[in-house]
Amino acid sequence: MVANRRVHDDRGVGTVLGVILGVVVLSSGIVVSALVSIHVAHQRASVAADLAALAAASHGCAAAQRVALAHGAVSVSCFEQAGDAVVTVAMPAPPMLVRVATWTGHEAPAIARSSRAGSALPAAFE
Repeated sequence: MVANRRVHDDRGVGTVLGVILGVVVLSSGIVVSALVSIHVAHQRASVAADLAALAAASHGCAAAQRVALAHGAVSVSCFEQAGDAVVTVAMPAPPMLVRVATWTGHEAPAIARSSRAGSALPAAFE
Protein backbone atom coordinates (compact mmCIF):
# COMPACT_ATOMS: atom_id res chain seq x y z
CA MET A 1 0.00 0.00 0.00
CA VAL A 2 2.91 2.32 0.40
CA ALA A 3 3.43 2.47 -3.38
CA ASN A 4 -0.05 3.94 -3.98
CA ARG A 5 0.43 6.83 -1.61
CA ARG A 6 0.97 10.22 -3.28
CA VAL A 7 3.64 12.43 -1.86
CA HIS A 8 2.79 16.14 -1.65
CA ASP A 9 6.19 17.55 -1.04
CA ASP A 10 6.92 21.06 -2.33
CA ARG A 11 10.60 21.06 -1.43
CA GLY A 12 12.78 22.24 -4.33
CA VAL A 13 10.03 24.00 -6.26
CA GLY A 14 11.50 27.41 -5.35
CA THR A 15 14.80 26.43 -6.91
CA VAL A 16 13.13 25.39 -10.14
CA LEU A 17 11.08 28.58 -10.28
CA GLY A 18 14.19 30.64 -9.52
CA VAL A 19 16.12 29.02 -12.36
CA ILE A 20 13.21 29.57 -14.76
CA LEU A 21 12.94 33.23 -13.71
CA GLY A 22 16.70 33.66 -14.16
CA VAL A 23 16.57 32.22 -17.67
CA VAL A 24 13.65 34.51 -18.59
CA VAL A 25 15.42 37.61 -17.24
CA LEU A 26 18.69 36.70 -18.96
CA SER A 27 16.96 36.01 -22.28
CA SER A 28 15.05 39.28 -22.07
CA GLY A 29 18.28 41.15 -21.40
CA ILE A 30 19.94 39.61 -24.44
CA VAL A 31 16.99 40.52 -26.69
CA VAL A 32 16.87 44.10 -25.38
CA SER A 33 20.63 44.43 -25.81
CA ALA A 34 20.39 43.26 -29.43
CA LEU A 35 17.57 45.69 -30.19
CA VAL A 36 19.44 48.60 -28.63
CA SER A 37 22.63 47.81 -30.56
CA ILE A 38 20.65 47.70 -33.83
CA HIS A 39 19.02 51.05 -33.00
CA VAL A 40 22.40 52.61 -32.20
CA ALA A 41 23.83 51.31 -35.49
CA HIS A 42 20.92 52.89 -37.39
CA GLN A 43 21.53 56.21 -35.63
CA ARG A 44 25.27 56.07 -36.40
CA ALA A 45 24.50 55.39 -40.06
CA SER A 46 22.07 58.33 -40.16
CA VAL A 47 24.63 60.68 -38.63
CA ALA A 48 27.35 59.51 -41.04
CA ALA A 49 24.99 60.00 -44.01
CA ASP A 50 23.94 63.47 -42.85
CA LEU A 51 27.50 64.67 -42.28
CA ALA A 52 28.70 63.15 -45.55
CA ALA A 53 25.86 64.87 -47.43
CA LEU A 54 26.80 68.22 -45.89
CA ALA A 55 30.44 67.63 -46.84
CA ALA A 56 29.41 66.69 -50.40
CA ALA A 57 27.25 69.79 -50.73
CA SER A 58 30.13 72.01 -49.61
CA HIS A 59 33.24 70.29 -50.94
CA GLY A 60 32.20 67.49 -53.31
CA CYS A 61 31.91 63.74 -53.23
CA ALA A 62 35.56 63.15 -52.31
CA ALA A 63 34.97 65.01 -49.04
CA ALA A 64 31.80 62.99 -48.46
CA GLN A 65 33.78 59.78 -48.89
CA ARG A 66 36.38 60.89 -46.33
CA VAL A 67 33.74 61.97 -43.80
CA ALA A 68 31.72 58.77 -44.13
CA LEU A 69 34.77 56.54 -43.83
CA ALA A 70 35.90 58.51 -40.77
CA HIS A 71 32.55 57.66 -39.16
CA GLY A 72 32.93 53.94 -39.85
CA ALA A 73 31.01 53.49 -43.10
CA VAL A 74 32.01 50.54 -45.26
CA SER A 75 30.62 51.89 -48.53
CA VAL A 76 29.57 55.27 -49.82
CA SER A 77 27.71 56.37 -52.92
CA CYS A 78 27.45 60.03 -53.83
CA PHE A 79 25.78 61.85 -56.70
CA GLU A 80 24.16 65.16 -57.54
CA GLN A 81 20.44 65.38 -58.15
CA ALA A 82 18.67 68.67 -58.90
CA GLY A 83 21.44 70.72 -57.31
CA ASP A 84 21.53 68.63 -54.12
CA ALA A 85 24.14 66.15 -53.03
CA VAL A 86 22.63 62.72 -52.32
CA VAL A 87 24.79 60.42 -50.23
CA THR A 88 24.11 56.82 -49.21
CA VAL A 89 26.33 55.16 -46.62
CA ALA A 90 26.41 51.58 -45.39
CA MET A 91 27.59 50.76 -41.89
CA PRO A 92 28.59 47.29 -40.71
CA ALA A 93 26.04 45.39 -38.66
CA PRO A 94 26.49 45.29 -34.87
CA PRO A 95 28.61 42.35 -33.62
CA MET A 96 25.64 40.67 -31.96
CA LEU A 97 23.68 40.70 -35.23
CA VAL A 98 26.73 39.31 -37.05
CA ARG A 99 26.92 36.42 -34.55
CA VAL A 100 23.23 35.60 -34.92
CA ALA A 101 23.48 35.73 -38.71
CA THR A 102 26.51 33.44 -38.62
CA TRP A 103 24.72 30.94 -36.36
CA THR A 104 21.77 30.82 -38.75
CA GLY A 105 23.98 30.51 -41.85
CA HIS A 106 23.20 33.96 -43.24
CA GLU A 107 25.30 37.01 -43.95
CA ALA A 108 24.69 39.98 -41.66
CA PRO A 109 23.18 42.89 -43.61
CA ALA A 110 24.88 46.25 -43.74
CA ILE A 111 22.82 49.12 -42.37
CA ALA A 112 22.31 51.70 -45.11
CA ARG A 113 21.07 55.26 -44.80
CA SER A 114 20.71 58.09 -47.31
CA SER A 115 20.78 61.81 -46.87
CA ARG A 116 20.42 64.85 -49.10
CA ALA A 117 21.93 68.31 -48.69
CA GLY A 118 21.89 71.39 -50.89
CA SER A 119 24.75 73.81 -51.28
CA ALA A 120 22.82 76.97 -52.07
CA LEU A 121 21.23 79.19 -49.48
CA PRO A 122 17.72 80.49 -50.15
CA ALA A 123 17.57 84.02 -51.54
CA ALA A 124 16.23 85.36 -48.22
CA PHE A 125 19.45 84.40 -46.44
CA GLU A 126 21.93 85.81 -48.96
